[in-house]
This record gives sequence, C-alpha cells and structure tokens, in this order.
Amino acid sequence: MSDHARHNTAIVTATHVSFRTDNQTLLNDISLHIDRGTITMVLGHNGAGKTLLLSALHGLITPQTGKISGPVRHKQKMVFQKPVLLRRSARDYFNYLCPGLDDATIESWFEKAQLDSRLSTPARQLSGGESQKLALIGALASQPDLLFLDEPTAHLDFESIRFIETQITDAHKSGMTIVMTSHNRAQAERLSEQIIFMENGKIVETADAKTFFSAPKTDAAKIYLNHY
Repeated sequence: MSDHARHNTAIVTATHVSFRTDNQTLLNDISLHIDRGTITMVLGHNGAGKTLLLSALHGLITPQTGKISGPVRHKQKMVFQKPVLLRRSARDYFNYLCPGLDDATIESWFEKAQLDSRLSTPARQLSGGESQKLALIGALASQPDLLFLDEPTAHLDFESIRFIETQITDAHKSGMTIVMTSHNRAQAERLSEQIIFMENGKIVETADAKTFFSAPKTDAAKIYLNHY
C-alpha cells in the first residue's frame, strides 16, 4: 500500500515521535499508523514504552519531537489499568465519564455490566473488576471513534475478563478503533488484528496478528513469544 493510501485509511498516525525525561529516551523515533476500525495490540516487556505510547497518542503527554494526528479529543477515550476513581457514587462517576445520558440508558449499561446493584455505591468501594468494568462502560457509552485500553484485564477474575473481552469485540464490530496493551498472549491472539511490538522505547516490529504469532521476523519478537 502506498503511503498516501495508508494515511487515508489511518485514524491516528505518529511521525518520528520521541519523548525524553531525566536524560533518558523513553520513546525513540516512533512512526506508526493505526488503521480505522481495527483492533491493534501493543506488545512488549515491562518498561518497553507501551503505556507511554498510548498516553502520547491520546494526547496526555507532549513529545519533544515528532507529530501525532488523530481524532479530536472528545472522540477518543482511554481506560487505564487501574482507573482513578473519584469521590462519588458509581452512578455519578459514570455520569462524569459520559455526561448527558438519560436514566434508562445509564441503568441499562450498569445492568449489562452486572453493576446494577452498585449504582449508589461509592466508586472507591468497588472491587478491582467492578472498577474496571465501570471505567470501560463509561468510555464505551460515549461512543468514541478511538478507544485506548491499557492492560484492561490485568489481575481480574474470569467473569470480569470475559465481560471486558466481549465488550471489546462488540465495540469493534460496531466500527470502533481499539488500541490496547496486554501481557496475555492468548488474549492478544483472540482479539488483535494488528500488532505493534516494542522494545526499549522503540517499535521493532509491526505485522498483522496472524503473521506475528506464527512467523515473527525479529529475534526480539521471537524471544518475547517464547517467554509468553
């Protein structure tokens, strides 16, 4: 595909992006494109720069060099591995994430997540799985064009993982573009269409998921897959 055609299909692009702090380069000359309507998985060992890359693409940090383009901010959302829960009820926190919905719609989202009995519960009293489900439904209810998910199922129980993966699949079917990180190889193989593999703040390999998991090209990717 030509560069012109590729950028016509991309929902977010980065060109020669670098981010440094304390004399350390954490993102090193990152160039990428994320195709619209895909699930892209960012993989790599701890410290590879995955979360920082998502934060940069979402606009939470400003790189020292390079350019990032994507949807306007209100058309994208990010769910962190550990959501920051405000001092308010679960319902009020949902309204903060996605304001303006009517009561019936709000209650239907809580019922879908099996949180309907927790509407009035202080958000900070929710379990890890409940907190993550709340953050996810709040993001999904706003119907973003682009959704970033940073380790959305880490350390969660099976029921929460199944719910979150189902919601990711359904959102993808509706046309949403999803970029996520995961240390779960089976999950990455189940969900992803495209792979970005990082090491030491660099992108060292990109491929469609089938090719990456069956025939990785770089030694770094081969070592990673043998470990996971």
